[in-house]
Amino acid sequence: MEWFAGPKGLKFSEIGCRPPGVGQWDVYNTANDFDLYLEWASALAHGRTQRKPSRRFAAGMIALRPSCDGRITGYSGLKSIQQRFGDCIVASHFPPSGSATQPVEGGYMANAWMRVRHPNYDTLREIMNTSGETVKVHAA
Repeated sequence: MEWFAGPKGLKFSEIGCRPPGVGQWDVYNTANDFDLYLEWASALAHGRTQRKPSRRFAAGMIALRPSCDGRITGYSGLKSIQQRFGDCIVASHFPPSGSATQPVEGGYMANAWMRVRHPNYDTLREIMNTSGETVKVHAA
């Protein structure tokens, strides 16, 4: 299920059963300490993979929508989240101030996002919830 929370409530963009969307293979790589693309190429070229998934981490991605359409004016809460959970944030994208915001139709990686991991699933959920509630993308 893909949904977005906004001032008018929840907007559901898709409910279905299918392979995960954009960026999810990178989350899988993050959780398993390996490169799925390299392993796939190795399997095709050599008939075998070089590594197996480690399953060491739980991982997820947090998509952050701007407060409104327009241009990004800044972020709040980001520094405190980076200080608190920086060792768990493995990748992120925060467009610079002045960048045009992207519409919902641009996908959930169109604006700001963070990819995080932690060995404990419940701790990861707490990190993701806290980050999603704390980091705000301001626009005007």
